[in-house]
Amino acid sequence: MSVSYVKRKIDQSYLVWLQNSNLYFLLEEPAWYVFSRIAKRYKTETIARDFSHRYSVDLAESLIFVRDIRTRTEKMNRMKAWTEGNFHASSEISNYQNPCFSSAYYTLGTKVVRFTYGNELLERYIRPLIRHLETTANEATAHFELFEYEDEVVFRLNNEIVDVWTKQESHLVKGRVFIELVNILHNKTNEDWLMTVHAAAVTNERKTVLFSASPGSGKSTFSALLQSRGFHLISDDFVPFAKDSLNAYPFPVAMSVKEGAMELLKNYYPELVGQPLTQVTPEKKVRHIPIANEKMDLLFPVSEIVFIKYDQAVEFELEELDLTQGLRLLLQQIWVPPKPENVEILFDKLEQLSFLQLTYSDTERALETIENVFAHE
Repeated sequence: MSVSYVKRKIDQSYLVWLQNSNLYFLLEEPAWYVFSRIAKRYKTETIARDFSHRYSVDLAESLIFVRDIRTRTEKMNRMKAWTEGNFHASSEISNYQNPCFSSAYYTLGTKVVRFTYGNELLERYIRPLIRHLETTANEATAHFELFEYEDEVVFRLNNEIVDVWTKQESHLVKGRVFIELVNILHNKTNEDWLMTVHAAAVTNERKTVLFSASPGSGKSTFSALLQSRGFHLISDDFVPFAKDSLNAYPFPVAMSVKEGAMELLKNYYPELVGQPLTQVTPEKKVRHIPIANEKMDLLFPVSEIVFIKYDQAVEFELEELDLTQGLRLLLQQIWVPPKPENVEILFDKLEQLSFLQLTYSDTERALETIENVFAHE
């Protein structure tokens, strides 16, 4: 078994990235000892014998442990193709005329882009998130097209095919389109980006904090409440970072508000009440809060990440996480182009971050505490 990986020792753990699968995990001794020898293609019996001697463990128990680590490594190391550009664009797709269900122009910072949507479903992927950026201009820097061709979803930019997905992979469309929008907004290319983080970036223009969480944990609601208190939301759900810094780059896509948060947020955002619901998935309907399309040329250094969880059973708890705990949570919320050089840069920068875990049901107390986090330079 060939295992290509990048590793970094952090405290007593080893942060490991597997190139084949683009997966990250943390290992401690003695699991790291076993993994490192599996990666060097040592035989199971040899590793077990050395393990037994090194850790004074019975040989039979050592064999069980080594086989378990090998099985897990083989499972995690399975090749997973990176989808970007991994397609063959036939001349028929390249020259296919988009049916043009709808088309609109949008102001993106100081630039204008055009979107043409092939049908209502594809329009729903993107348009509700950038509707607040629509303009009456009729000339654009770039032309984005989304359409279907023979049961595949096609993304074409300036008449060049960017990517093609099956309908089962259509959840990947939004992120791929966002990358190209960010490129245009910030004069970047795909090669310039280190990673994107599933988080909200909030600033008081002196300090910027990322708020991250698994879906449905209250991240967007909490960020919207901070915005109502005078903080500035520079990006929601999709925060890009370039390779040269830990600066959060602004991205003015609207914030999605789930139905369950309406009762709380309507007092601060009365305009939400009149907005139509967008059916994102069969189970999920949302309304949208626009993000200001300004200050797009500024950079916002980030040194703190707060992981948020709304829990009715917990009134309030703010915990400082050590680096290992923080990384375990962060690695679930980032996407890094699967290239060793990117991963090496990421590993260099991770130790510059500090992490907090906020669990709460007392919203007012949580907001007041986070305001103090911003006040502390």
